[in-house]
Amino acid sequence: MSQGYWDVQNSPKVHDGDIELDPKIVAELPSSMVVKSCRGHGGSNWNTTARIDGEINNEKISYFLKLTEGPNAGPMFKGEFESMSLIHQFIPKFSPKPLAWGMCGKSERFFILFDFHVLRKGNPPIPQFTSALAQLHNLSVKENPTGKFGFHVPTYNGTLEQDNQWTDSWEVFYARGMRHMLKLDEIARGPSKELKDLMVPFFDKVIPRLLRPLETNGRSITPVLIHGDLWLGNVSVKEGTDDPLMFDASAFWGHHEYELSYMRPLGNDWAQECFKSYHERIPKSEPVGDWDARNALYATRIIVHDSALYPQVDHFRTTLIKEMEKLVKQFPDGYIQDS
Repeated sequence: MSQGYWDVQNSPKVHDGDIELDPKIVAELPSSMVVKSCRGHGGSNWNTTARIDGEINNEKISYFLKLTEGPNAGPMFKGEFESMSLIHQFIPKFSPKPLAWGMCGKSERFFILFDFHVLRKGNPPIPQFTSALAQLHNLSVKENPTGKFGFHVPTYNGTLEQDNQWTDSWEVFYARGMRHMLKLDEIARGPSKELKDLMVPFFDKVIPRLLRPLETNGRSITPVLIHGDLWLGNVSVKEGTDDPLMFDASAFWGHHEYELSYMRPLGNDWAQECFKSYHERIPKSEPVGDWDARNALYATRIIVHDSALYPQVDHFRTTLIKEMEKLVKQFPDGYIQDS
Protein backbone atom coordinates (compact mmCIF):
# COMPACT_ATOMS: atom_id res chain seq x y z
CA MET A 1 0.00 0.00 0.00
CA SER A 2 1.16 3.56 -0.66
CA GLN A 3 0.15 7.23 -0.83
CA GLY A 4 -1.64 6.46 -4.11
CA TYR A 5 -4.09 4.32 -2.15
CA TRP A 6 -6.03 7.47 -1.26
CA ASP A 7 -5.96 9.27 -4.61
CA VAL A 8 -9.74 9.07 -5.09
CA GLN A 9 -10.46 10.47 -1.62
CA ASN A 10 -7.92 13.23 -2.13
CA SER A 11 -9.83 14.61 -5.13
CA PRO A 12 -13.06 15.85 -3.54
CA LYS A 13 -15.60 18.04 -5.29
CA VAL A 14 -14.63 21.67 -4.60
CA HIS A 15 -17.48 24.01 -3.81
CA ASP A 16 -17.68 27.66 -4.84
CA GLY A 17 -20.24 30.38 -5.44
CA ASP A 18 -22.99 31.87 -3.33
CA ILE A 19 -25.26 29.62 -1.28
CA GLU A 20 -28.68 30.70 -0.04
CA LEU A 21 -29.05 30.29 3.71
CA ASP A 22 -32.17 28.45 4.79
CA PRO A 23 -34.13 30.15 7.60
CA LYS A 24 -33.59 27.10 9.83
CA ILE A 25 -29.84 27.62 9.54
CA VAL A 26 -30.09 31.34 10.19
CA ALA A 27 -32.09 30.55 13.33
CA GLU A 28 -29.09 28.63 14.71
CA LEU A 29 -26.73 31.58 14.29
CA PRO A 30 -26.33 34.21 17.05
CA SER A 31 -29.38 36.47 17.00
CA SER A 32 -27.16 39.56 16.96
CA MET A 33 -25.19 38.35 13.94
CA VAL A 34 -25.50 40.26 10.66
CA VAL A 35 -24.86 37.74 7.87
CA LYS A 36 -22.72 39.19 5.10
CA SER A 37 -22.22 36.17 2.87
CA CYS A 38 -22.42 32.41 2.52
CA ARG A 39 -20.15 30.94 -0.12
CA GLY A 40 -18.85 27.54 -1.06
CA HIS A 41 -15.68 26.70 0.83
CA GLY A 42 -13.45 23.65 0.74
CA GLY A 43 -14.41 20.33 -0.77
CA SER A 44 -16.18 17.07 0.02
CA ASN A 45 -17.06 13.83 -1.73
CA TRP A 46 -20.49 13.72 -0.06
CA ASN A 47 -21.58 17.19 1.07
CA THR A 48 -21.81 20.81 -0.02
CA THR A 49 -19.45 22.82 2.19
CA ALA A 50 -19.59 26.55 2.80
CA ARG A 51 -18.31 29.43 4.90
CA ILE A 52 -20.75 31.84 6.52
CA ASP A 53 -19.30 35.29 7.21
CA GLY A 54 -20.92 37.98 9.29
CA GLU A 55 -20.51 40.55 12.02
CA ILE A 56 -21.53 40.91 15.65
CA ASN A 57 -21.15 44.45 16.98
CA ASN A 58 -18.84 45.25 14.04
CA GLU A 59 -16.58 42.28 14.83
CA LYS A 60 -16.16 39.67 12.11
CA ILE A 61 -17.26 36.11 12.80
CA SER A 62 -17.43 32.99 10.62
CA TYR A 63 -19.02 29.54 10.69
CA PHE A 64 -18.52 26.36 8.69
CA LEU A 65 -21.60 24.80 7.09
CA LYS A 66 -22.22 21.39 5.57
CA LEU A 67 -25.32 20.47 3.58
CA THR A 68 -26.42 17.10 2.25
CA GLU A 69 -29.52 15.23 1.16
CA GLY A 70 -30.72 11.68 0.68
CA PRO A 71 -32.34 8.95 2.78
CA ASN A 72 -29.47 8.81 5.28
CA ALA A 73 -28.77 12.55 5.45
CA GLY A 74 -30.38 13.11 8.84
CA PRO A 75 -28.77 10.13 10.61
CA MET A 76 -25.40 11.00 9.02
CA PHE A 77 -25.36 14.50 10.47
CA LYS A 78 -26.81 13.39 13.78
CA GLY A 79 -24.01 10.84 14.09
CA GLU A 80 -21.39 13.41 13.14
CA PHE A 81 -22.83 15.96 15.58
CA GLU A 82 -22.78 13.46 18.46
CA SER A 83 -19.29 12.31 17.50
CA MET A 84 -17.78 15.76 17.25
CA SER A 85 -19.56 17.00 20.37
CA LEU A 86 -17.90 14.30 22.45
CA ILE A 87 -14.50 14.77 20.84
CA HIS A 88 -14.71 18.53 21.37
CA GLN A 89 -15.59 17.91 25.02
CA PHE A 90 -12.23 16.18 25.52
CA ILE A 91 -9.93 18.07 23.10
CA PRO A 92 -11.51 21.48 22.32
CA LYS A 93 -8.18 22.87 21.13
CA PHE A 94 -7.88 20.23 18.42
CA SER A 95 -11.44 19.91 17.09
CA PRO A 96 -14.12 22.28 15.76
CA LYS A 97 -17.12 22.91 17.98
CA PRO A 98 -20.39 21.61 16.50
CA LEU A 99 -23.20 24.11 17.03
CA ALA A 100 -26.32 22.56 15.52
CA TRP A 101 -27.71 20.12 12.99
CA GLY A 102 -31.16 19.72 11.51
CA MET A 103 -33.38 19.71 8.44
CA CYS A 104 -33.76 22.78 6.28
CA GLY A 105 -37.17 24.38 6.15
CA LYS A 106 -37.33 25.08 2.40
CA SER A 107 -35.85 21.84 1.09
CA GLU A 108 -35.23 18.23 2.06
CA ARG A 109 -31.57 18.93 2.73
CA PHE A 110 -29.99 18.60 6.16
CA PHE A 111 -27.32 20.85 7.65
CA ILE A 112 -24.63 20.76 10.30
CA LEU A 113 -22.94 23.89 11.61
CA PHE A 114 -19.49 24.33 13.20
CA ASP A 115 -17.32 27.17 14.35
CA PHE A 116 -14.83 28.15 11.63
CA HIS A 117 -11.06 27.58 11.54
CA VAL A 118 -8.59 28.75 8.91
CA LEU A 119 -6.44 25.77 7.94
CA ARG A 120 -3.15 25.40 6.13
CA LYS A 121 -2.12 22.66 3.74
CA GLY A 122 0.06 19.73 4.69
CA ASN A 123 0.17 16.99 7.28
CA PRO A 124 0.18 18.00 10.94
CA PRO A 125 3.55 17.82 12.73
CA ILE A 126 3.79 14.30 14.15
CA PRO A 127 4.46 15.20 17.81
CA GLN A 128 1.51 17.58 17.98
CA PHE A 129 -0.78 15.18 16.11
CA THR A 130 -0.03 12.12 18.23
CA SER A 131 -0.12 14.20 21.42
CA ALA A 132 -3.62 15.45 20.57
CA LEU A 133 -4.74 11.90 19.76
CA ALA A 134 -3.29 10.55 22.99
CA GLN A 135 -5.08 13.30 24.91
CA LEU A 136 -8.39 12.25 23.35
CA HIS A 137 -7.84 8.64 24.34
CA ASN A 138 -6.47 9.31 27.82
CA LEU A 139 -9.08 11.89 28.78
CA SER A 140 -11.99 9.78 27.55
CA VAL A 141 -10.93 6.46 29.05
CA LYS A 142 -12.92 6.94 32.27
CA GLU A 143 -15.93 8.61 30.64
CA ASN A 144 -17.52 5.74 28.72
CA PRO A 145 -21.18 5.72 29.82
CA THR A 146 -21.52 1.94 29.56
CA GLY A 147 -17.99 0.53 29.80
CA LYS A 148 -18.72 -1.32 26.55
CA PHE A 149 -17.58 -1.08 22.94
CA GLY A 150 -19.91 0.81 20.58
CA PHE A 151 -21.68 4.16 20.43
CA HIS A 152 -25.05 5.54 21.49
CA VAL A 153 -26.19 6.48 17.95
CA PRO A 154 -25.44 5.21 14.45
CA THR A 155 -22.51 6.91 12.75
CA TYR A 156 -21.47 6.97 9.10
CA ASN A 157 -18.11 6.70 7.38
CA GLY A 158 -18.88 8.61 4.22
CA THR A 159 -22.40 7.44 3.40
CA LEU A 160 -22.08 4.00 5.01
CA GLU A 161 -23.66 3.28 8.37
CA GLN A 162 -21.41 1.64 10.95
CA ASP A 163 -22.52 -1.12 13.31
CA ASN A 164 -22.20 0.53 16.73
CA GLN A 165 -24.27 -1.83 18.90
CA TRP A 166 -23.00 -1.85 22.48
CA THR A 167 -20.90 -4.98 23.00
CA ASP A 168 -18.96 -6.38 25.97
CA SER A 169 -16.16 -7.94 23.90
CA TRP A 170 -13.81 -6.09 21.54
CA GLU A 171 -13.35 -9.27 19.49
CA VAL A 172 -17.10 -9.63 19.01
CA PHE A 173 -17.55 -5.92 18.26
CA TYR A 174 -14.77 -5.90 15.66
CA ALA A 175 -15.89 -9.12 13.98
CA ARG A 176 -19.51 -8.01 13.74
CA GLY A 177 -18.51 -4.65 12.28
CA MET A 178 -16.23 -6.35 9.75
CA ARG A 179 -19.01 -8.72 8.63
CA HIS A 180 -21.31 -5.71 8.25
CA MET A 181 -18.78 -3.92 6.03
CA LEU A 182 -18.12 -7.01 3.91
CA LYS A 183 -21.87 -7.29 3.31
CA LEU A 184 -21.99 -3.65 2.21
CA ASP A 185 -19.03 -4.31 -0.11
CA GLU A 186 -20.88 -7.25 -1.67
CA ILE A 187 -23.97 -5.09 -2.18
CA ALA A 188 -21.87 -2.36 -3.81
CA ARG A 189 -19.67 -4.55 -6.02
CA GLY A 190 -21.33 -7.94 -6.28
CA PRO A 191 -20.05 -11.23 -4.83
CA SER A 192 -16.41 -12.31 -4.89
CA LYS A 193 -15.44 -15.98 -4.70
CA GLU A 194 -11.99 -15.03 -3.42
CA LEU A 195 -13.45 -13.04 -0.55
CA LYS A 196 -16.02 -15.73 0.24
CA ASP A 197 -13.26 -18.34 0.48
CA LEU A 198 -11.17 -16.09 2.73
CA MET A 199 -13.96 -15.18 5.12
CA VAL A 200 -14.12 -18.52 6.95
CA PRO A 201 -10.45 -18.65 8.00
CA PHE A 202 -10.39 -14.88 8.50
CA PHE A 203 -13.25 -14.94 11.02
CA ASP A 204 -12.59 -18.38 12.52
CA LYS A 205 -8.79 -18.19 12.74
CA VAL A 206 -7.31 -14.72 12.25
CA ILE A 207 -9.64 -12.56 14.33
CA PRO A 208 -9.67 -14.90 17.36
CA ARG A 209 -5.89 -15.36 17.12
CA LEU A 210 -5.18 -11.61 17.18
CA LEU A 211 -7.98 -10.17 19.32
CA ARG A 212 -8.83 -12.84 21.88
CA PRO A 213 -5.42 -12.59 23.62
CA LEU A 214 -6.21 -8.94 24.37
CA GLU A 215 -9.08 -10.03 26.63
CA THR A 216 -7.97 -13.34 28.14
CA ASN A 217 -5.48 -14.59 30.72
CA GLY A 218 -5.92 -11.59 32.94
CA ARG A 219 -5.72 -9.03 30.11
CA SER A 220 -8.47 -6.56 29.28
CA ILE A 221 -9.14 -3.51 27.11
CA THR A 222 -10.70 -0.35 28.46
CA PRO A 223 -12.60 1.35 25.61
CA VAL A 224 -11.54 4.87 24.67
CA LEU A 225 -13.30 7.36 22.41
CA ILE A 226 -12.12 6.75 18.84
CA HIS A 227 -12.43 9.39 16.10
CA GLY A 228 -13.29 6.53 13.78
CA ASP A 229 -12.35 7.98 10.38
CA LEU A 230 -8.93 9.50 10.95
CA TRP A 231 -7.38 9.32 7.50
CA LEU A 232 -5.32 12.33 6.44
CA GLY A 233 -8.27 14.00 4.72
CA ASN A 234 -9.92 14.42 8.12
CA VAL A 235 -7.07 16.11 9.97
CA SER A 236 -5.37 19.37 9.12
CA VAL A 237 -3.38 22.16 10.78
CA LYS A 238 -4.70 25.46 12.09
CA GLU A 239 -3.22 28.42 10.25
CA GLY A 240 -0.42 30.17 12.12
CA THR A 241 0.14 27.24 14.50
CA ASP A 242 1.30 23.63 14.57
CA ASP A 243 -1.95 22.55 16.20
CA PRO A 244 -3.80 19.74 14.43
CA LEU A 245 -7.54 19.97 13.85
CA MET A 246 -9.52 16.70 13.62
CA PHE A 247 -12.98 16.70 12.04
CA ASP A 248 -15.57 14.57 10.17
CA ALA A 249 -15.60 11.95 12.91
CA SER A 250 -17.50 8.66 12.95
CA ALA A 251 -16.87 7.95 16.60
CA PHE A 252 -17.17 4.86 18.74
CA TRP A 253 -15.69 3.51 21.96
CA GLY A 254 -12.98 1.02 21.02
CA HIS A 255 -9.41 -0.23 21.34
CA HIS A 256 -6.99 2.68 21.21
CA GLU A 257 -4.69 0.91 18.73
CA TYR A 258 -7.45 0.86 16.11
CA GLU A 259 -7.21 4.63 15.57
CA LEU A 260 -3.82 4.75 13.88
CA SER A 261 -4.53 1.83 11.56
CA TYR A 262 -5.80 4.53 9.18
CA MET A 263 -2.15 5.44 8.62
CA ARG A 264 -1.12 1.94 7.54
CA PRO A 265 -2.26 2.29 3.88
CA LEU A 266 0.25 5.14 3.48
CA GLY A 267 3.08 2.64 3.84
CA ASN A 268 5.63 5.41 4.38
CA ASP A 269 8.05 6.74 6.99
CA TRP A 270 5.57 9.42 8.11
CA ALA A 271 3.11 6.72 9.16
CA GLN A 272 5.82 4.74 10.93
CA GLU A 273 6.88 7.84 12.86
CA CYS A 274 3.25 8.39 13.85
CA PHE A 275 3.05 4.89 15.31
CA LYS A 276 6.31 5.39 17.23
CA SER A 277 5.35 8.81 18.55
CA TYR A 278 1.85 7.74 19.61
CA HIS A 279 3.07 4.67 21.46
CA GLU A 280 5.62 6.73 23.35
CA ARG A 281 2.53 8.32 24.91
CA ILE A 282 0.22 5.29 25.13
CA PRO A 283 1.88 1.84 25.19
CA LYS A 284 1.05 -0.96 22.82
CA SER A 285 -1.33 -3.52 24.24
CA GLU A 286 -0.16 -6.94 25.35
CA PRO A 287 0.82 -9.15 23.67
CA VAL A 288 3.12 -6.54 22.14
CA GLY A 289 4.51 -9.06 19.67
CA ASP A 290 1.13 -9.15 17.91
CA TRP A 291 1.00 -5.37 17.41
CA ASP A 292 1.92 -5.23 13.71
CA ALA A 293 -0.48 -8.02 12.80
CA ARG A 294 -3.26 -6.36 14.83
CA ASN A 295 -2.55 -3.14 12.97
CA ALA A 296 -2.80 -5.01 9.66
CA LEU A 297 -6.05 -6.62 10.80
CA TYR A 298 -7.56 -3.28 11.80
CA ALA A 299 -6.53 -1.83 8.44
CA THR A 300 -8.61 -4.44 6.60
CA ARG A 301 -11.70 -2.82 8.12
CA ILE A 302 -10.63 0.50 6.59
CA ILE A 303 -9.90 -1.08 3.21
CA VAL A 304 -13.24 -2.90 2.98
CA HIS A 305 -14.99 0.34 3.86
CA ASP A 306 -13.20 2.10 0.99
CA SER A 307 -14.03 -0.78 -1.32
CA ALA A 308 -17.73 -0.50 -0.52
CA LEU A 309 -17.70 3.28 -0.73
CA TYR A 310 -15.87 3.49 -4.08
CA PRO A 311 -16.99 0.41 -6.07
CA GLN A 312 -15.73 1.97 -9.30
CA VAL A 313 -12.11 1.79 -8.06
CA ASP A 314 -10.72 -1.72 -8.55
CA HIS A 315 -7.65 -1.49 -6.34
CA PHE A 316 -9.61 -1.27 -3.08
CA ARG A 317 -11.05 -4.76 -3.40
CA THR A 318 -7.85 -6.25 -4.79
CA THR A 319 -5.91 -4.68 -1.90
CA LEU A 320 -8.45 -6.07 0.58
CA ILE A 321 -8.07 -9.58 -0.82
CA LYS A 322 -4.27 -9.38 -0.69
CA GLU A 323 -4.22 -8.14 2.91
CA MET A 324 -6.71 -10.76 4.09
CA GLU A 325 -4.71 -13.48 2.30
CA LYS A 326 -1.54 -12.42 4.11
CA LEU A 327 -3.20 -12.69 7.50
CA VAL A 328 -4.85 -16.04 6.71
CA LYS A 329 -1.47 -17.48 5.65
CA GLN A 330 0.26 -15.99 8.70
CA PHE A 331 -2.20 -17.45 11.23
CA PRO A 332 -3.49 -20.80 9.91
CA ASP A 333 -3.86 -22.33 13.38
CA GLY A 334 -6.07 -19.66 14.91
CA TYR A 335 -6.27 -18.98 18.63
CA ILE A 336 -4.43 -21.32 20.97
CA GLN A 337 -5.16 -20.98 24.68
CA ASP A 338 -2.13 -19.84 26.68
CA SER A 339 -0.90 -22.47 29.06
